[in-house]
Amino acid sequence: MNGMRLRPLGMGDIFDEGFDLYKRNFVFLLLVTAVTVVPLDILLAFVGPALMQQVYDLFSVASSADAVGLWFLNVGVKLTLYLPLYALALAPLVLAASACYLQQPRSLRDSLLPVLKRLPSLLLSFLLTGILLGLGLCLCGLGWPIAASLLVFTPQTFLLERLGPGKALGRSSSLINGYGGRVFSCLMMLGIILWVIGLGIKLPLAYVFELALSVSPHLHSQSGVATLTAVNQTVALLSGGITHLLLFPFLVSVLTALYYDIRIRKEGFDIELMSRELGYAPLSALGPFLPPVLAFTPFRPGAAVPPKAPNREGPR
Repeated sequence: MNGMRLRPLGMGDIFDEGFDLYKRNFVFLLLVTAVTVVPLDILLAFVGPALMQQVYDLFSVASSADAVGLWFLNVGVKLTLYLPLYALALAPLVLAASACYLQQPRSLRDSLLPVLKRLPSLLLSFLLTGILLGLGLCLCGLGWPIAASLLVFTPQTFLLERLGPGKALGRSSSLINGYGGRVFSCLMMLGIILWVIGLGIKLPLAYVFELALSVSPHLHSQSGVATLTAVNQTVALLSGGITHLLLFPFLVSVLTALYYDIRIRKEGFDIELMSRELGYAPLSALGPFLPPVLAFTPFRPGAAVPPKAPNREGPR
C-alpha cells in the first residue's frame, strides 16, 4: 500500500501529490489521453463550427448580437454538450490515475474496458452533470461554481465506486459536504494554473504562425480575412490539442489526490485499504456475530462498582 501518500493532505500537498503522480506516470497517462481525448479534439474541430452555427440559427442569434447573451449561449452549449463528451473521453484517464495512485496493476485495456461496458449509463451521468452546470450558469452565473464543486467527483464515484448515474451525483455531493470550501479553492487554483499554462502554449504558437505569415511572400500576398481566419483556426486547433494532451492528465491527477484525501478525512479510506490488503474483513461482514457492546457509563468517585456480567460459558 502507498502508505506515504494515503494520509490527510494540506492544500499544497494535494498539488504536490498530483504533480508527482503526473510526473511518475507521464508516459502512461499521456498514452491514455492520446487514445481518448485527441480523436475527440479532431472530431469537434470539424463538427464544432457547423454545430454552433445551427445553435445560433435555432436561437436566432446573429454574430452582431449582444456579447453577453452570445457568451452565455456559447458557455451553455459547451457545458451541456461539450463537457459530457470530454468527461466521457476523460473517464479512462480517471481509472488510470486512480490505479497509479493506489499502485494497482494498470494497463490501457483496464482503463478502457470498464468505460465501454457502462458507456450508456456513463454518458447519461455526464449529461445530467452538464445540464445541472448549465442550470447553475442560468442563475446569473452564481450557481455554476457551487454546482461544479458539488459534482466534481461524479466520474470518480461512478467509475471507482461503481454507482449508477443518479447515485453517483448524490454520492459526489454528500462526499463534498463539509469540505466545499476546500474543493472550491482547489478548483479555482487549478483553473488559474491551467489558464496560465494554456495561454503560454497558445501565444508562442500564434506568434510563430504570424511570423511565418509575414515572412512568406506567397502567404503575405494572399493575406486577408480568409488567411487570418485560417491561421487563427489552426492556432486554436493546435494549441487546444497540445493543451489538452499535456494538461488533462495533470488535472485528473490533482482531482484524484483530492478525491482520496476527502475519503480519508471522512471515511478513513486509508485504514479500510490497509485492512483489505492485510486480509481483514470489514465489521459489516461479521453480521450477527458482532461482539456485544456495553453501554458507556461515566465513573464517579465513591460510586458502587457495577457487577460483572454473568459467565454464560458454564463450567469447563
